[in-house]
Amino acid sequence: LLELAERHEIIGEVRGRGLLLGVELVTNRATREPADDLGERATDECLTRGLSMNIVRHIGANSVWRIAPPLTVTEDEIDLALTIMDESLTAVVAMAV
Repeated sequence: LLELAERHEIIGEVRGRGLLLGVELVTNRATREPADDLGERATDECLTRGLSMNIVRHIGANSVWRIAPPLTVTEDEIDLALTIMDESLTAVVAMAV
C-alpha cells in the first residue's frame, strides 16, 4: 500500500496495524481534503474489477478505504487486490482529468 501511495497522489495516508488498514483518499495531500467523489468512483471501479471494497464515511474519516481481509488471505490474493486497487485508482483519476 505504501508503494501505491508513492504512485498515486490521491492517497493521502496509509495507516493501521496488522491486517486492519486504512487508505485515506484525498484531493490534495497538503490540505488532506477528502476525495469523496473519487473515492466512491474508485470503490465502484474496484468492484467492477472483482474486488469488494468499502469506504468509511463519517466525520473525521471521509473517503477512507477500510481494508480487513480474512485471516486466511494468501499472498497471491493480496497481490491481486493491490493490482486491482492500483488499476482502479489509475482509471478514475484519468477520467477526472
